[in-house]
Amino acid sequence: MALVQPSFSVHDIKSGKLLAGLLAGVLLLPSAQALQLKATTIKLEHPANGSVLRLAGQPVLLVSGHSHEFRWLSRVDYANNSTEQIALPVQVQFFQQATLAGHSGSQLVAMGQDALWHYQTDSKKWRQLASAPSAYPVTDAKRMLELEFTADLDQNGLTDFLVPDFRALQVLMQQKDGTFRTYSLPVAAQMQVFRKDPDFLLKTPRQVDFTLDGRTDIVFNVDDNLWVYPQQADGSFATTATVVPLGLGLTPDMQAQQRGGDGRSYEGLTITRLERLLDLNGDKVTDLVVQQQHYVDVMEQKYSYRIHYGRNDSGKLVFPLKADQQINTTGVQFDVQFADLDADGRLDFYTPAADIGISKIVSALLTGSASVDWLFYKQQADGSFGAKPVHRQEVDVGISLGSGQFNLPVTAVLKGADGKATLVKAEDDDTLRSYAPVGAKLFSDKSTRQNIHLPKRAINLLVNDLNDDGKEDLVLPFGAQEAKGQTNQVTILLQ
Repeated sequence: MALVQPSFSVHDIKSGKLLAGLLAGVLLLPSAQALQLKATTIKLEHPANGSVLRLAGQPVLLVSGHSHEFRWLSRVDYANNSTEQIALPVQVQFFQQATLAGHSGSQLVAMGQDALWHYQTDSKKWRQLASAPSAYPVTDAKRMLELEFTADLDQNGLTDFLVPDFRALQVLMQQKDGTFRTYSLPVAAQMQVFRKDPDFLLKTPRQVDFTLDGRTDIVFNVDDNLWVYPQQADGSFATTATVVPLGLGLTPDMQAQQRGGDGRSYEGLTITRLERLLDLNGDKVTDLVVQQQHYVDVMEQKYSYRIHYGRNDSGKLVFPLKADQQINTTGVQFDVQFADLDADGRLDFYTPAADIGISKIVSALLTGSASVDWLFYKQQADGSFGAKPVHRQEVDVGISLGSGQFNLPVTAVLKGADGKATLVKAEDDDTLRSYAPVGAKLFSDKSTRQNIHLPKRAINLLVNDLNDDGKEDLVLPFGAQEAKGQTNQVTILLQ
């Protein structure tokens, strides 16, 4: 509906018509709707302290949990408020959803020691999908977690699988008949030894159209290079990498490992890593983000993010040696996100950041809480992100000396039907505050309140459009250490 604005003349002033007209104009102006979420709570037979995943297109959540000796996975039907536990074979370690030939709707799949598995809902049995040796030759019997190991790489509507091993990534391309073609892409894991126990660091397979031919390639970062495995026209993958030197000064992998006893000082140390490959500005060309982690000393750190916008140079993807833009932040960061928060087609940047120092640690131990700042940077039309965040939100993190847990309270951004995000955060265990979308600042400084029972620890919450109405909703998992009467459940908050 078009808004009719009142008209005025100087003759209206004495009669008071001007004041009345101004008030009428204010009332007619569009205002941001206060976010009110509809809450539904569903009880579980185990803690919801693992992972939460929604099966696409279905009113079904997969919720995992664990204790000091057991692990569980439940199927939650939130249309009927019903739950069902899924028996777990000893071999499986991670779960995900997939589209499989011969089966309608999203299916539950799992990766484990040496194979991929499919859970058949009708028979309540697991069947082996394919043999796939992995970097998980034994199972952690106290964990069942969600992991991203699926993608439709060849855009045929069926899920393909990426299984990491110690010396290669196994790529299993699903065919229309349900069989798989497997390609082994050599890339070695890094190993760290502390006394006699090894830790393995797996390389991240980044999925981008690096060759600019419309097909998804697989790219690894090794030292200051990219190892590119192009996808061929027939959907196969080259098994020999094309090495692309970056020349961006990325810290070599061995030097980037930070271990005590190596004999180097942290004072003035800078570690430069590849943070992300993604299209930041919506031009359909992959961009590159570099993270610089600068140590003032072992406690105080500063982070900056250098943005190198990709260019299509006669069919070849190139990145400028000098960064186009830079984002400067402070504090230790642990969940960097790029997302379009204001529906302008450009990805904005946000991250939680914690200042860590001796005084901060002592204060946190004495008070049982510490503050974390959520920093939001808006991408401007010229691709810059500004010298400082456009919005900052402080969140109090609880520290439990009894359980040894850091309890990050509910903090999330939820997009509405218009694509613009609202920031929500817990004020306390029973109050959720919402900050409406506001233009250049992304979020309003003012908030509305809603009374809802909230978990103390919400680090594994899920944001998803649960009813496919174009608006993002929230799933809050409750573990065994929540308040009495609120343990072992999930609360669903619908926009």
